[in-house]
Order: sequence, then C-alpha cells, then structure tokens
Amino acid sequence: MAPTVSVVITTYNQAPYIAATIASVLDQTYRDFEIILVDDGSTDSTATKISPYRDRLAYIRQRNRGVPAARNVGISHASGRMIAFLDGDDLWEAEKLQKQMEAVAAQPGSGLVVTDGVEFAPDCILRTSLMNPSIVPLLAGRDFITLRCYEELIRGNLITSTSQVMVPRTVIDRVGLSDERFPISSDWDLYLRIAAVSDVTFLSQKLVRYRYLATSASGPRHLRQFRWGLDVTGILRKHVRLATRDMRPLVRIELARHTRAIAEEAYYYSLDTDRRWGRRYLFNVLLANPTSLSTSAYLLAMCAPRFLTRRFGRVMRRVLGWR
Repeated sequence: MAPTVSVVITTYNQAPYIAATIASVLDQTYRDFEIILVDDGSTDSTATKISPYRDRLAYIRQRNRGVPAARNVGISHASGRMIAFLDGDDLWEAEKLQKQMEAVAAQPGSGLVVTDGVEFAPDCILRTSLMNPSIVPLLAGRDFITLRCYEELIRGNLITSTSQVMVPRTVIDRVGLSDERFPISSDWDLYLRIAAVSDVTFLSQKLVRYRYLATSASGPRHLRQFRWGLDVTGILRKHVRLATRDMRPLVRIELARHTRAIAEEAYYYSLDTDRRWGRRYLFNVLLANPTSLSTSAYLLAMCAPRFLTRRFGRVMRRVLGWR
C-alpha cells in the first residue's frame, strides 16, 4: 500500500547537513511515510553522505535545475496522499508529521498545513518564530487556526520555509506544480494559488529548525531582499492575471508598492557600493514590471552623473507626487 505522507527533500551542495536532515525524518513519531530525496546536481560529497540511508529512501539525482524543478521531480515520484517538503539543510522535531496529520484530520478541507519553528545559526537562535507577525497573535492559546488568507498572502509571505508545510496531493494536482520561472520565491506563488481556492491551517507548535546559511539559495541576509524582489515582482504580475475580479485591484496595488520599494532599496544600496550592479538590477526590475514609473525614474537617476542626481530627484518627486 502507498504511504500516507511523501517527504520530498531537495538538496544541492549541502553535504555537511544532509545526514542530520534525513535522520530528523527517520526519527519521526509518525511512521507511515516515504522519503524521496532529489539531489539537484551537487558537486560536493552529498552522494557519499547519503549512502548510509539509500535503503530507506528513493534517491534521484539530476543536473542542476534549481529548487522548484527539484521539488517538482520529487512530487512526480511521490505516492502519498499528503506531501511534506524539507530543504536539505533544515531539521524537523520528532512530532512534526504527527502534529500535522492530526491537524489534517481535524481540518480535512485545508489545502496547506503549516507548522511554526525557529531559525538558528551554529551558536544561537536567530528567530523564535517562523510565522509572520500577523499570525502569531491569532495562535495564542491555540494548537492551530484555520483561515482564508489569500489577501494576507498577497501583502506578503506568511511562511518562512517550505520545510514548514504539508499539502494534500489532490490540491497540488488542482493548482499545479511549482513555477520554475521563480527560482527563489516559487513557494510563495504556490501558497498563493492554494490559498485562492482553499483554507490554510497554521500550527502553533515549533516543529521545524530552519538553518540560516549565507550560502543558501536566498543568499546572505543583506542581499536576500534583492534576490526575492525580482521573483516577487514577477509573481505579483502573474497573479494580476490569476486573481478574481474583486482581488485584482489589491494585487495591482501590491505590485506597484513592491516594485517601487525594491527599486528604491536597490538605488540607495548601490549608490555607494556598486552602481553598475544597481543599473543592472534596476533594469531587470523594469523588465519584470515595465509599467513601473518609479523604477524608470530610479534607473535614470542611477545612469545620470552624480551632480545631476539631486536636481533630477526633486523634479521626479514633483512629477510623480512623492514626498
């Protein structure tokens, strides 16, 4: 018989951590699961580190195609009715799957079941909750809450890591796989598509340990907003098309707000660091959202001689009505 839960682990050059990640799954109190591990073309000793566990998981190696593609390959090989994702450097507490399956039984209509956790570095806890601050007060005194939260998700991702989530296979079949055009933020796009058609259940228990690494796909913390930023712009443009008529104005507002914010951050970050990078990045933001006047303005300012920038800024603020 097929297992109830398929655990899809994706990894790329995470040899120092992958054995502990696999062990945290094998230590689960809930036992009806399979493990599918997709190695996205690692060039380190990942295969060697995995070898002691090969008889307890399905190992798939592919050329490097990025996290969304690896996740989709894992889903295509999954046979469980529930799918739980895990990044190759994160850890689960022993009751993670058990608590999520209890929530699934209590809320069978939920399309996404999310548990809390902590973010950690080698010598400290960096964050005591992986939930968005808007969710934390709602969980006070409760084991879980179930919400319709598409509108809140459009305003910002409520979930830190895919290692927190469990999704019914029927829901993935309905909304589709991860969009491989978004290498960093495809998880947020998937959550949006799920939240548009179903409830989301959030668990208060801290059952995931999310490892901070400057070498991860998101990069060092001070650059993560820029790596996420291009994906987020593209995802919001996508959801302008996908959103229902009543939600479309909100998506357009958030697209304009986000595009201006990321363009402004990139402009001021690069002024005194790397203007060439700033010009290239702002050009890519403009490609992602060609209707953004604010991005055009920042790109022109970045290309102008510095002695003209202040005067140009005053003119553009007056034209665009900025304070």
